[in-house]
Amino acid sequence: MYRDFTQVLDYAKKLETKDLIVASPEDKEVIIAVNDAYQTGLINPVLVGNKKIILDLLMDLGISKKGYEIYNAVDHKDAALMSVKLASKQETSILMKGSLQSRILLEELCKEEHQMRKANILSHIGVLQLPSYTKLLFFSDSVMNVLPTEEDKIEIINNTLDFVTTLGIRKPKIGLVSAVEIVNEEIVSTVEAASIVNKLKDNEDFYIGGPFAVDILVSDFSAQTKGINHVCAGDADILIFPNIESGNTFYKTTTFLGNATAAGLILGGKVPVVVNSRADSHKSKLYSIALAVVSTEIL
Repeated sequence: MYRDFTQVLDYAKKLETKDLIVASPEDKEVIIAVNDAYQTGLINPVLVGNKKIILDLLMDLGISKKGYEIYNAVDHKDAALMSVKLASKQETSILMKGSLQSRILLEELCKEEHQMRKANILSHIGVLQLPSYTKLLFFSDSVMNVLPTEEDKIEIINNTLDFVTTLGIRKPKIGLVSAVEIVNEEIVSTVEAASIVNKLKDNEDFYIGGPFAVDILVSDFSAQTKGINHVCAGDADILIFPNIESGNTFYKTTTFLGNATAAGLILGGKVPVVVNSRADSHKSKLYSIALAVVSTEIL
């Protein structure tokens, strides 16, 4: 089990080097992250965007263009199209969002003509390294699925399980997040959580529980104080949020107020997709690339 991103990075260095195709990398933090990944042997960089700006950024940062494959694109939509086409032809590659909006890249990725879908649903996996938690914490979905149905959440769990097993997590503890621990017909997420747990509780590959508030899943003190005795209480590996609003709020709050280091990927496609917030640091982007390299072990 990996307890911090340094361990993930060290593992990724031992794997085969991948082509990293970056859509619109006209951003200093993106270029730094890509170059760090290149210099450590994780990836071969393929940059698709405004070639002049890309070359100027490399020069300003003192980075040699040697080893970089660069394609010119007229705008963000063109960069997304070119990047997805390149990735569709290279099944061992990784796709990465640069300075363009996530929506532009993901809409292109989901077009049937590219045939980039592998699982029944695409979903985002967020990964947090928190000062107050003893291991990496995984959560879904804060980017891709706006209001997932009960069936969607089961598919999201399947995507997430496939991924965390590549990090050596055996029998992960999955918590279905809501506002309360009691099923309340007026809070749909509690009803769906109870139903999902009932459907999956006999699976021997993981533990699952819910509905639970977040504090129950990450704090022994909260669980004990509230009298919650469950294997997932205070020790969850994976948090499944009821919708994009709650998942994204959790992600942004822990990152900007909780001093967490975050990384993330889109799972379920033929290639892993690195989708960081444009406000994320180059370190977060580097760790996401490392996770993508590791995730190729399951594709």
